Amino acid sequence: MPETVTPKTAAQEEASPFTRRVKIGIAGALSGMALGMLDSYIVATALPSIAADLGGPGAMTWIVTAYALAIAASTQVWGKLSDQFDRKAMFLLSVAVFLAGSTLCGLAPTMGALIGFRALQGIGAGGLLVGAMAMVQVLVPPKESTRISSWTGLLLGLSLVGGPLAGGFLTDALGWRWIFYVNVPFGLLCLAGTIVGVRVPPRTGKARIDYAGTVLLVAAVVSLTLVTSWAGTRYPWGSPVILGLCAVAAAALTAFVFVERRCPEPLVPFRMFRTRNFALAQVLGFAFNVTMVATVTFLPLYFQNARGVPPSLSGLLLIPMTAGMVAVMHLSSAYIRRTGRYRILPIAGSACVVAGMAGVCFLGPDTDPLLASLVGLPLGAGLGCLIQNTILIIRLSVEPRDLGAALGMGSLTRTLGSGMGAALFGSLYVGALARGGPAPAAVADGLHAVAAGTLAVAALALAAACLVREIPLSKPA
Repeated sequence: MPETVTPKTAAQEEASPFTRRVKIGIAGALSGMALGMLDSYIVATALPSIAADLGGPGAMTWIVTAYALAIAASTQVWGKLSDQFDRKAMFLLSVAVFLAGSTLCGLAPTMGALIGFRALQGIGAGGLLVGAMAMVQVLVPPKESTRISSWTGLLLGLSLVGGPLAGGFLTDALGWRWIFYVNVPFGLLCLAGTIVGVRVPPRTGKARIDYAGTVLLVAAVVSLTLVTSWAGTRYPWGSPVILGLCAVAAAALTAFVFVERRCPEPLVPFRMFRTRNFALAQVLGFAFNVTMVATVTFLPLYFQNARGVPPSLSGLLLIPMTAGMVAVMHLSSAYIRRTGRYRILPIAGSACVVAGMAGVCFLGPDTDPLLASLVGLPLGAGLGCLIQNTILIIRLSVEPRDLGAALGMGSLTRTLGSGMGAALFGSLYVGALARGGPAPAAVADGLHAVAAGTLAVAALALAAACLVREIPLSKPA
Protein backbone atom coordinates (compact mmCIF):
# COMPACT_ATOMS: atom_id res chain seq x y z
CA MET A 1 0.00 0.00 0.00
CA PRO A 2 1.29 3.48 -0.72
CA GLU A 3 2.60 5.38 2.25
CA THR A 4 0.24 8.01 3.58
CA VAL A 5 1.64 11.32 4.80
CA THR A 6 -0.11 12.93 7.74
CA PRO A 7 -0.10 16.74 7.54
CA LYS A 8 1.80 18.44 10.34
CA THR A 9 -0.28 20.07 13.00
CA ALA A 10 0.23 23.68 13.95
CA ALA A 11 2.02 22.58 17.12
CA GLN A 12 4.41 20.40 15.12
CA GLU A 13 5.12 23.26 12.74
CA GLU A 14 5.98 25.57 15.61
CA ALA A 15 8.19 22.88 17.22
CA SER A 16 10.42 22.80 14.14
CA PRO A 17 12.88 25.70 13.94
CA PHE A 18 12.49 25.83 10.16
CA THR A 19 8.82 26.65 9.72
CA ARG A 20 7.65 28.11 6.44
CA ARG A 21 7.68 31.60 7.89
CA VAL A 22 11.21 31.21 9.24
CA LYS A 23 12.43 29.93 5.88
CA ILE A 24 11.04 33.04 4.20
CA GLY A 25 12.75 35.22 6.80
CA ILE A 26 16.07 33.39 6.35
CA ALA A 27 15.78 33.80 2.59
CA GLY A 28 15.31 37.54 3.09
CA ALA A 29 18.32 37.78 5.38
CA LEU A 30 20.55 35.76 3.04
CA SER A 31 19.42 37.88 0.06
CA GLY A 32 20.61 40.97 1.90
CA MET A 33 23.90 39.33 2.77
CA ALA A 34 24.40 38.30 -0.87
CA LEU A 35 23.88 41.90 -2.01
CA GLY A 36 26.62 43.12 0.32
CA MET A 37 29.03 40.33 -0.68
CA LEU A 38 28.54 40.57 -4.44
CA ASP A 39 28.76 44.32 -4.81
CA SER A 40 32.52 44.73 -4.35
CA TYR A 41 33.38 41.96 -6.82
CA ILE A 42 30.88 43.14 -9.44
CA VAL A 43 31.93 46.80 -9.32
CA ALA A 44 35.68 46.13 -9.54
CA THR A 45 35.42 44.80 -13.10
CA ALA A 46 33.55 47.91 -14.29
CA LEU A 47 36.02 50.52 -13.02
CA PRO A 48 37.73 51.15 -16.39
CA SER A 49 34.37 51.66 -18.11
CA ILE A 50 33.22 54.04 -15.37
CA ALA A 51 36.42 56.10 -15.65
CA ALA A 52 36.09 56.26 -19.44
CA ASP A 53 32.50 57.51 -19.18
CA LEU A 54 32.69 59.92 -16.24
CA GLY A 55 36.36 60.93 -16.48
CA GLY A 56 38.62 61.36 -13.50
CA PRO A 57 40.68 58.17 -13.75
CA GLY A 58 42.82 59.40 -10.88
CA ALA A 59 39.78 59.21 -8.59
CA MET A 60 38.71 55.79 -9.83
CA THR A 61 40.06 53.92 -6.81
CA TRP A 62 37.85 56.04 -4.55
CA ILE A 63 34.83 54.19 -5.96
CA VAL A 64 36.10 51.15 -4.06
CA THR A 65 37.69 53.01 -1.14
CA ALA A 66 34.57 55.04 -0.30
CA TYR A 67 32.48 51.87 -0.16
CA ALA A 68 35.02 50.06 2.04
CA LEU A 69 35.39 53.04 4.37
CA ALA A 70 31.63 53.33 4.83
CA ILE A 71 31.25 49.63 5.62
CA ALA A 72 34.08 49.68 8.15
CA ALA A 73 32.80 52.84 9.82
CA SER A 74 29.14 51.81 10.04
CA THR A 75 29.22 48.11 10.91
CA GLN A 76 29.60 48.49 14.68
CA VAL A 77 27.04 51.31 14.74
CA TRP A 78 24.44 49.16 12.96
CA GLY A 79 25.14 46.27 15.34
CA LYS A 80 24.61 48.42 18.42
CA LEU A 81 21.47 50.02 16.96
CA SER A 82 20.02 46.55 16.41
CA ASP A 83 20.55 45.88 20.13
CA GLN A 84 19.01 49.20 21.14
CA PHE A 85 16.07 49.17 18.74
CA ASP A 86 14.15 46.57 16.74
CA ARG A 87 16.53 44.23 14.82
CA LYS A 88 14.07 43.78 11.98
CA ALA A 89 13.49 47.51 11.61
CA MET A 90 17.23 48.24 11.56
CA PHE A 91 17.82 45.58 8.92
CA LEU A 92 15.01 46.94 6.75
CA LEU A 93 16.44 50.43 7.13
CA SER A 94 19.89 49.24 6.04
CA VAL A 95 18.37 47.56 2.95
CA ALA A 96 16.55 50.79 2.10
CA VAL A 97 19.77 52.82 2.45
CA PHE A 98 21.66 50.33 0.29
CA LEU A 99 19.00 50.42 -2.45
CA ALA A 100 18.88 54.21 -2.37
CA GLY A 101 22.66 54.34 -2.74
CA SER A 102 22.58 51.78 -5.56
CA THR A 103 19.93 53.71 -7.50
CA LEU A 104 21.76 57.00 -7.07
CA CYS A 105 25.04 55.38 -8.16
CA GLY A 106 23.37 54.27 -11.39
CA LEU A 107 22.12 57.83 -11.96
CA ALA A 108 25.40 59.55 -10.98
CA PRO A 109 26.31 62.30 -13.48
CA THR A 110 29.90 62.85 -12.29
CA MET A 111 32.72 60.91 -10.67
CA GLY A 112 32.41 62.95 -7.47
CA ALA A 113 28.71 62.20 -7.20
CA LEU A 114 29.33 58.50 -7.79
CA ILE A 115 31.94 58.38 -5.02
CA GLY A 116 29.53 60.07 -2.60
CA PHE A 117 26.70 57.71 -3.51
CA ARG A 118 29.05 54.74 -3.11
CA ALA A 119 29.69 55.89 0.46
CA LEU A 120 25.92 55.94 1.06
CA GLN A 121 25.66 52.47 -0.44
CA GLY A 122 28.49 51.28 1.82
CA ILE A 123 26.69 52.58 4.91
CA GLY A 124 23.72 50.43 3.96
CA ALA A 125 25.97 47.45 3.22
CA GLY A 126 27.45 47.63 6.73
CA GLY A 127 23.95 47.14 8.14
CA LEU A 128 23.13 44.40 5.63
CA LEU A 129 25.98 42.14 6.73
CA VAL A 130 25.72 42.49 10.49
CA GLY A 131 21.90 42.75 10.45
CA ALA A 132 21.47 39.56 8.47
CA MET A 133 23.73 37.64 10.86
CA ALA A 134 21.92 39.03 13.91
CA MET A 135 18.49 38.10 12.55
CA VAL A 136 19.57 34.56 11.69
CA GLN A 137 20.87 34.09 15.23
CA VAL A 138 17.48 35.22 16.56
CA LEU A 139 15.40 33.12 14.16
CA VAL A 140 16.98 29.72 14.87
CA PRO A 141 18.76 28.07 17.83
CA PRO A 142 22.59 27.95 17.92
CA LYS A 143 22.82 24.36 16.73
CA GLU A 144 20.75 25.05 13.62
CA SER A 145 22.38 28.42 12.90
CA THR A 146 25.43 26.55 11.61
CA ARG A 147 23.29 25.29 8.74
CA ILE A 148 22.61 28.89 7.73
CA SER A 149 26.29 29.74 8.10
CA SER A 150 27.14 26.97 5.64
CA TRP A 151 24.81 28.61 3.14
CA THR A 152 26.66 31.90 3.59
CA GLY A 153 29.83 30.03 2.60
CA LEU A 154 28.14 29.07 -0.65
CA LEU A 155 27.18 32.72 -1.18
CA LEU A 156 30.77 33.80 -0.56
CA GLY A 157 32.08 31.23 -3.02
CA LEU A 158 29.61 32.31 -5.67
CA SER A 159 30.57 35.94 -5.06
CA LEU A 160 34.27 35.23 -5.52
CA VAL A 161 33.79 33.37 -8.79
CA GLY A 162 30.56 34.80 -10.18
CA GLY A 163 30.91 38.44 -9.13
CA PRO A 164 33.62 39.43 -11.64
CA LEU A 165 31.91 37.41 -14.39
CA ALA A 166 28.53 39.06 -13.71
CA GLY A 167 30.12 42.50 -13.54
CA GLY A 168 31.86 42.02 -16.86
CA PHE A 169 28.72 40.70 -18.55
CA LEU A 170 26.49 43.52 -17.31
CA THR A 171 29.04 46.17 -18.27
CA ASP A 172 29.53 44.78 -21.79
CA ALA A 173 25.87 44.00 -22.49
CA LEU A 174 23.96 46.83 -20.78
CA GLY A 175 26.49 49.39 -19.55
CA TRP A 176 28.17 49.98 -16.21
CA ARG A 177 25.12 51.66 -14.64
CA TRP A 178 23.32 48.32 -14.61
CA ILE A 179 25.78 46.86 -12.11
CA PHE A 180 23.99 49.15 -9.63
CA TYR A 181 20.45 48.90 -10.99
CA VAL A 182 20.54 45.11 -10.74
CA ASN A 183 20.59 45.42 -6.96
CA VAL A 184 17.08 46.90 -6.89
CA PRO A 185 14.94 43.83 -7.75
CA PHE A 186 16.96 41.59 -5.45
CA GLY A 187 16.76 44.18 -2.70
CA LEU A 188 12.99 44.36 -3.04
CA LEU A 189 12.79 40.57 -2.68
CA CYS A 190 14.94 40.89 0.44
CA LEU A 191 12.56 43.50 1.87
CA ALA A 192 9.51 41.33 1.11
CA GLY A 193 11.02 38.19 2.65
CA THR A 194 12.07 40.05 5.79
CA ILE A 195 8.71 41.77 6.27
CA VAL A 196 6.76 38.53 5.84
CA GLY A 197 9.07 36.02 7.50
CA VAL A 198 10.82 37.75 10.39
CA ARG A 199 9.19 38.21 13.76
CA VAL A 200 11.30 39.47 16.62
CA PRO A 201 10.25 40.33 20.17
CA PRO A 202 9.65 44.04 20.79
CA ARG A 203 12.33 46.02 22.56
CA THR A 204 11.68 47.25 26.06
CA GLY A 205 13.37 50.08 27.90
CA LYS A 206 14.69 53.43 26.77
CA ALA A 207 17.42 53.48 24.11
CA ARG A 208 20.59 55.44 24.78
CA ILE A 209 22.81 56.33 21.84
CA ASP A 210 26.54 56.72 22.45
CA TYR A 211 27.19 59.74 20.23
CA ALA A 212 30.72 60.48 21.50
CA GLY A 213 31.80 56.86 21.17
CA THR A 214 30.33 56.65 17.67
CA VAL A 215 32.24 59.72 16.45
CA LEU A 216 35.52 58.53 17.96
CA LEU A 217 35.22 54.98 16.65
CA VAL A 218 34.33 56.19 13.15
CA ALA A 219 37.35 58.53 13.19
CA ALA A 220 39.66 55.71 14.28
CA VAL A 221 38.30 53.17 11.80
CA VAL A 222 38.36 55.60 8.85
CA SER A 223 41.96 56.58 9.67
CA LEU A 224 43.08 52.96 9.95
CA THR A 225 41.30 52.02 6.74
CA LEU A 226 42.97 54.86 4.85
CA VAL A 227 46.34 53.80 6.23
CA THR A 228 45.82 50.24 5.01
CA SER A 229 44.62 51.52 1.61
CA TRP A 230 47.31 54.13 0.99
CA ALA A 231 50.45 53.09 2.87
CA GLY A 232 53.10 51.71 0.55
CA THR A 233 51.05 52.45 -2.58
CA ARG A 234 49.86 56.05 -2.85
CA TYR A 235 52.12 57.33 -0.05
CA PRO A 236 55.30 55.92 1.54
CA TRP A 237 54.92 54.44 5.01
CA GLY A 238 56.97 57.26 6.52
CA SER A 239 55.15 60.09 4.73
CA PRO A 240 53.45 62.88 6.73
CA VAL A 241 50.03 61.76 5.48
CA ILE A 242 50.40 58.18 6.74
CA LEU A 243 52.03 59.23 10.01
CA GLY A 244 49.29 61.81 10.53
CA LEU A 245 46.56 59.25 9.95
CA CYS A 246 48.26 56.86 12.39
CA ALA A 247 48.37 59.64 14.98
CA VAL A 248 44.67 60.41 14.48
CA ALA A 249 43.79 56.72 14.81
CA ALA A 250 45.84 56.34 18.00
CA ALA A 251 44.36 59.48 19.58
CA ALA A 252 40.80 58.53 18.61
CA LEU A 253 41.18 54.98 19.96
CA THR A 254 42.64 56.26 23.25
CA ALA A 255 39.79 58.73 23.68
CA PHE A 256 37.29 56.02 22.65
CA VAL A 257 38.44 53.67 25.41
CA PHE A 258 38.24 56.51 27.94
CA VAL A 259 34.70 57.45 26.85
CA GLU A 260 33.38 53.89 26.62
CA ARG A 261 34.45 53.00 30.16
CA ARG A 262 32.26 55.83 31.48
CA CYS A 263 29.29 55.53 29.13
CA PRO A 264 26.12 53.92 30.59
CA GLU A 265 25.33 52.24 27.26
CA PRO A 266 28.61 52.08 25.29
CA LEU A 267 28.87 51.46 21.55
CA VAL A 268 31.31 48.62 22.32
CA PRO A 269 30.47 47.00 25.66
CA PHE A 270 33.88 46.04 27.03
CA ARG A 271 32.20 43.43 29.23
CA MET A 272 32.19 41.23 26.12
CA PHE A 273 35.98 41.00 26.17
CA ARG A 274 35.95 39.62 29.72
CA THR A 275 34.81 36.36 28.15
CA ARG A 276 37.87 34.56 26.86
CA ASN A 277 36.07 32.90 23.96
CA PHE A 278 34.84 36.24 22.62
CA ALA A 279 38.35 37.70 22.56
CA LEU A 280 39.75 34.55 20.94
CA ALA A 281 37.00 34.67 18.31
CA GLN A 282 38.28 38.10 17.23
CA VAL A 283 41.70 36.57 16.58
CA LEU A 284 40.12 33.79 14.51
CA GLY A 285 38.03 36.24 12.47
CA PHE A 286 41.05 38.47 11.85
CA ALA A 287 43.08 35.47 10.67
CA PHE A 288 40.24 34.35 8.38
CA ASN A 289 40.18 37.61 6.44
CA VAL A 290 43.97 37.94 6.36
CA THR A 291 44.10 34.52 4.71
CA MET A 292 41.27 35.42 2.33
CA VAL A 293 42.95 38.58 1.09
CA ALA A 294 46.31 36.80 0.71
CA THR A 295 44.75 34.01 -1.32
CA VAL A 296 42.23 35.90 -3.44
CA THR A 297 44.61 38.77 -4.25
CA PHE A 298 48.05 37.26 -4.69
CA LEU A 299 47.44 33.77 -6.06
CA PRO A 300 45.78 35.20 -9.22
CA LEU A 301 48.75 37.59 -9.59
CA TYR A 302 51.08 34.60 -9.44
CA PHE A 303 49.03 32.72 -12.04
CA GLN A 304 49.00 35.72 -14.38
CA ASN A 305 52.52 37.14 -13.99
CA ALA A 306 54.58 34.03 -13.26
CA ARG A 307 52.72 31.40 -15.27
CA GLY A 308 51.16 33.52 -18.03
CA VAL A 309 47.54 32.55 -17.29
CA PRO A 310 45.04 35.05 -18.83
CA PRO A 311 43.20 37.21 -16.25
CA SER A 312 39.87 35.73 -17.34
CA LEU A 313 41.08 32.25 -16.34
CA SER A 314 43.17 33.05 -13.27
CA GLY A 315 40.07 33.48 -11.15
CA LEU A 316 38.81 30.06 -12.20
CA LEU A 317 41.95 28.51 -10.71
CA LEU A 318 40.57 29.53 -7.31
CA ILE A 319 37.68 27.08 -7.74
CA PRO A 320 39.47 24.33 -5.71
CA MET A 321 39.71 26.75 -2.79
CA THR A 322 36.07 27.78 -3.13
CA ALA A 323 34.88 24.19 -3.48
CA GLY A 324 36.89 23.12 -0.43
CA MET A 325 35.49 25.96 1.64
CA VAL A 326 31.86 25.32 0.70
CA ALA A 327 32.12 21.53 1.14
CA VAL A 328 33.78 21.77 4.55
CA MET A 329 31.26 24.35 5.77
CA HIS A 330 28.43 21.94 4.97
CA LEU A 331 30.23 18.97 6.54
CA SER A 332 31.17 20.87 9.69
CA SER A 333 27.60 22.16 9.98
CA ALA A 334 26.32 18.57 9.89
CA TYR A 335 28.93 17.55 12.49
CA ILE A 336 27.84 20.31 14.88
CA ARG A 337 24.17 19.47 14.49
CA ARG A 338 24.88 15.77 15.10
CA THR A 339 27.23 16.09 18.08
CA GLY A 340 26.59 19.53 19.53
CA ARG A 341 30.36 20.18 19.60
CA TYR A 342 32.50 22.59 17.61
CA ARG A 343 35.86 23.26 19.33
CA ILE A 344 37.85 20.84 17.18
CA LEU A 345 36.76 22.60 13.98
CA PRO A 346 38.63 25.95 14.33
CA ILE A 347 41.68 23.98 15.48
CA ALA A 348 41.53 21.81 12.36
CA GLY A 349 40.78 24.85 10.21
CA SER A 350 43.80 26.80 11.44
CA ALA A 351 46.01 23.75 10.92
CA CYS A 352 44.73 23.40 7.33
CA VAL A 353 45.54 27.06 6.65
CA VAL A 354 49.07 26.51 8.00
CA ALA A 355 49.46 23.46 5.74
CA GLY A 356 48.04 25.27 2.71
CA MET A 357 50.29 28.28 3.11
CA ALA A 358 53.28 25.99 3.59
CA GLY A 359 52.37 24.50 0.21
CA VAL A 360 52.25 27.99 -1.32
CA CYS A 361 55.86 28.49 -0.21
CA PHE A 362 56.87 25.68 -2.58
CA LEU A 363 55.23 27.16 -5.69
CA GLY A 364 57.93 28.17 -8.14
CA PRO A 365 58.14 30.09 -11.41
CA ASP A 366 57.73 26.85 -13.37
CA THR A 367 55.02 25.07 -11.34
CA ASP A 368 52.12 23.82 -13.45
CA PRO A 369 49.12 26.18 -12.87
CA LEU A 370 46.64 23.34 -12.39
CA LEU A 371 48.93 21.71 -9.82
CA ALA A 372 49.45 25.08 -8.14
CA SER A 373 45.70 25.63 -7.87
CA LEU A 374 45.42 22.50 -5.69
CA VAL A 375 47.02 24.34 -2.76
CA GLY A 376 43.63 26.03 -2.56
CA LEU A 377 42.03 22.81 -1.29
CA PRO A 378 43.56 22.87 2.24
CA LEU A 379 43.22 26.65 2.32
CA GLY A 380 39.53 26.46 1.45
CA ALA A 381 38.98 23.63 3.93
CA GLY A 382 40.62 25.68 6.66
CA LEU A 383 38.61 28.80 5.87
CA GLY A 384 35.42 26.73 5.82
CA CYS A 385 36.14 25.51 9.35
CA LEU A 386 36.95 28.98 10.66
CA ILE A 387 34.26 31.37 9.50
CA GLN A 388 31.01 29.82 10.71
CA ASN A 389 32.49 28.57 13.96
CA THR A 390 33.85 32.03 14.71
CA ILE A 391 30.30 33.41 14.48
CA LEU A 392 28.98 30.54 16.62
CA ILE A 393 31.61 31.15 19.31
CA ILE A 394 30.70 34.85 19.37
CA ARG A 395 27.01 34.05 19.76
CA LEU A 396 27.62 31.70 22.68
CA SER A 397 30.02 34.13 24.40
CA VAL A 398 27.73 37.13 24.93
CA GLU A 399 24.39 37.96 26.47
CA PRO A 400 21.44 38.38 24.10
CA ARG A 401 21.37 42.14 24.75
CA ASP A 402 24.90 42.42 23.29
CA LEU A 403 24.42 40.16 20.26
CA GLY A 404 24.32 42.94 17.66
CA ALA A 405 27.33 44.74 19.13
CA ALA A 406 29.23 41.45 19.33
CA LEU A 407 28.53 40.51 15.72
CA GLY A 408 29.38 44.07 14.68
CA MET A 409 32.73 43.82 16.44
CA GLY A 410 33.38 40.49 14.75
CA SER A 411 32.61 41.99 11.36
CA LEU A 412 34.79 45.03 12.10
CA THR A 413 37.68 42.78 13.14
CA ARG A 414 37.42 40.85 9.88
CA THR A 415 37.26 44.08 7.87
CA LEU A 416 40.42 45.36 9.56
CA GLY A 417 42.05 42.00 8.86
CA SER A 418 41.39 42.46 5.16
CA GLY A 419 42.73 46.00 5.11
CA MET A 420 45.82 45.36 7.21
CA GLY A 421 46.57 42.15 5.36
CA ALA A 422 46.34 43.88 2.00
CA ALA A 423 48.62 46.71 3.14
CA LEU A 424 51.26 44.49 4.75
CA PHE A 425 51.28 41.84 2.06
CA GLY A 426 51.24 44.45 -0.69
CA SER A 427 54.40 45.96 0.75
CA LEU A 428 56.05 42.53 1.03
CA TYR A 429 55.05 41.67 -2.54
CA VAL A 430 56.25 44.96 -4.03
CA GLY A 431 59.48 44.72 -2.04
CA ALA A 432 60.21 41.30 -3.54
CA LEU A 433 59.56 42.63 -7.04
CA ALA A 434 61.83 45.62 -6.40
CA ARG A 435 64.76 43.37 -5.54
CA GLY A 436 64.87 42.43 -9.20
CA GLY A 437 65.68 39.16 -10.90
CA PRO A 438 63.77 37.47 -13.70
CA ALA A 439 60.10 38.50 -13.63
CA PRO A 440 58.56 35.05 -12.98
CA ALA A 441 61.07 34.31 -10.22
CA ALA A 442 60.47 37.71 -8.61
CA VAL A 443 56.71 37.14 -8.66
CA ALA A 444 57.19 33.75 -7.00
CA ASP A 445 59.44 35.38 -4.37
CA GLY A 446 56.72 37.95 -3.70
CA LEU A 447 54.13 35.20 -3.26
CA HIS A 448 56.47 33.38 -0.85
CA ALA A 449 56.81 36.55 1.24
CA VAL A 450 53.01 36.84 1.42
CA ALA A 451 52.72 33.15 2.35
CA ALA A 452 55.27 33.55 5.15
CA GLY A 453 53.31 36.46 6.63
CA THR A 454 50.06 34.50 6.40
CA LEU A 455 51.72 31.49 8.03
CA ALA A 456 52.56 33.63 11.07
CA VAL A 457 48.95 34.81 11.36
CA ALA A 458 47.62 31.26 10.88
CA ALA A 459 49.93 29.99 13.63
CA LEU A 460 48.52 32.67 15.94
CA ALA A 461 45.00 31.54 15.01
CA LEU A 462 45.92 27.92 15.76
CA ALA A 463 47.15 28.90 19.22
CA ALA A 464 43.96 30.90 19.83
CA ALA A 465 41.75 28.01 18.67
CA CYS A 466 43.45 25.64 21.10
CA LEU A 467 42.52 27.99 23.96
CA VAL A 468 38.81 28.11 23.13
CA ARG A 469 36.60 26.59 25.82
CA GLU A 470 33.79 24.50 24.39
CA ILE A 471 30.23 25.04 25.55
CA PRO A 472 28.32 21.95 24.38
CA LEU A 473 25.21 23.01 22.51
CA SER A 474 23.23 19.95 23.54
CA LYS A 475 23.58 16.22 24.02
CA PRO A 476 24.54 14.23 20.89
CA ALA A 477 21.61 13.29 18.70
